[in-house]
Amino acid sequence: MMEKRTQLSIAMENAPGQLGRLCRVLTQADVNIRGMCVSDATDVSVIRVLVSDTPAAEQALRQAGFAFTLQEVLVVTLDDRPGALEDLAVRLGQAGVNVHYLYGAANGAEGKAQLVLRVSDVETASEILSD
Repeated sequence: MMEKRTQLSIAMENAPGQLGRLCRVLTQADVNIRGMCVSDATDVSVIRVLVSDTPAAEQALRQAGFAFTLQEVLVVTLDDRPGALEDLAVRLGQAGVNVHYLYGAANGAEGKAQLVLRVSDVETASEILSD
């Protein structure tokens, strides 16, 4: 299974309490976080989130003064088994699609893994992964 989603990337000071501040803004807007990845540098963190209501999240973040960008990403569900990610990566590579980054997790109880991928060509990747 694969779907296109809009991801928000939020640049924030890398300091105690900042993640809680972000979560509070989204909670107060009744926005649920469906996926998250935090990448840090010395002074700044980039927090990538998938949310239940992107327009509401955008409005709440703007009102709270957060700087953010939007990216189209793919959310892919794979079997949780050795080689599943290799198969996906090889298919994308053979089609000339670069994976800029990915994040995800597996749910052992269901035998599935979910990945969020930012790729160089969303349309081609969608076609490849829909087969």
